[in-house]
Amino acid sequence: MGKKAGGRVRVKQIGGPKMPPNPLADLAIPPDEMIHLPPKPDSNSGFLIWPMGETFTMTYKNFCAIYPNYLDSEKTVKLGRRISKGDAVPEPTIQDIHEALVSLDIRHVIQPHKGYSRDGPSRWENPGRVLVDLEGAINTGVLEMSANGGYDIDDIPDMGDDDGDQIIEGKKGRGKKQLLRQVAQVMSGLPNRQNRLIEKRKMLEEEKLKADKEAATSGGEASGVGCNRKKKGKKKK
Repeated sequence: MGKKAGGRVRVKQIGGPKMPPNPLADLAIPPDEMIHLPPKPDSNSGFLIWPMGETFTMTYKNFCAIYPNYLDSEKTVKLGRRISKGDAVPEPTIQDIHEALVSLDIRHVIQPHKGYSRDGPSRWENPGRVLVDLEGAINTGVLEMSANGGYDIDDIPDMGDDDGDQIIEGKKGRGKKQLLRQVAQVMSGLPNRQNRLIEKRKMLEEEKLKADKEAATSGGEASGVGCNRKKKGKKKK
């Protein structure tokens, strides 16, 4: 502190302003105890290429996409079903599609983090898609031909989606329909799929029996309480 001419006083401040203590400092969670959520998976990562020997050589830019919705008999055409209900199967997964394509010896790439844009719930409940070498399957004769020498088609239209699966006209478009049918047909007989559906059915039955038992128990206790109540009144002389 020093004096200036005219009787004025100059105050020199040393150091920064003193902040009041934080009353919530003791409630803060230490950094080492904080919960860190895992990062959002990259939808373009986690590929599985079959056959694995072509992992670094396969070019799948022109492969066609197959989502589980395309084969799901419980989905409507608006939600992505591409074949008739009679040809489709319930609850298909990308693992089922992969096993069916392996049995048909068709090259493909699994993308587990992709989701079908037209069906929001399926993006979480049944995610993933498979990129298939449709042209290779047609050229090598893997796809079965119908009796009239052409690929069988139905009246369900091909619809593109927002994830790069474009409408394919001509031979490839008809081949894709036939491929979906063949995949669904093979898929219905896969042992792993059948075991998974059996286990799920058993689990649902057990949950239903448990819920029925709890409902019956709670209902019996409620009725028992009501029966044990004594009526209040004057005794007869």
